[in-house]
Amino acid sequence: MGTTDAVDGTDPFHEIVVTVSEPAGVGPLSRRLGAIPGADVTRQRSRPGAGELGAAEVIQLLVPSSAVLAVAIRTLPAFIKSRRSSVTVKLTREDRTVTISGGNLDDPQKVLEIVERLLGDDERARDERAVDE
Repeated sequence: MGTTDAVDGTDPFHEIVVTVSEPAGVGPLSRRLGAIPGADVTRQRSRPGAGELGAAEVIQLLVPSSAVLAVAIRTLPAFIKSRRSSVTVKLTREDRTVTISGGNLDDPQKVLEIVERLLGDDERARDERAVDE
């Protein structure tokens, strides 16, 4: 998991693993994320963790930029609110994880903070290289 080279070898894709607390929500969220231009979405079975039984289904989200990731994150409040029961969505990239569970994502600043936490130093390093060139 992490950053992979794009097809043309110039821009990296960011790989985010999306876990939904409600198994019935994986399909609807996968379709919602798949409708975002530039996002590549696949559903996968994850291995059970230590002390867990069975496998969970997760969504693998590949995005070419922090802008596309921000659009994907902005879709989460509507998805969470549309569910009948309380749902949490966990976004994981490498060793960084963010859990979203309510209507607090209506604030654009909060979305940007989440994107920054997930991408961290990768985006800053790329921005610095662009300034140096």
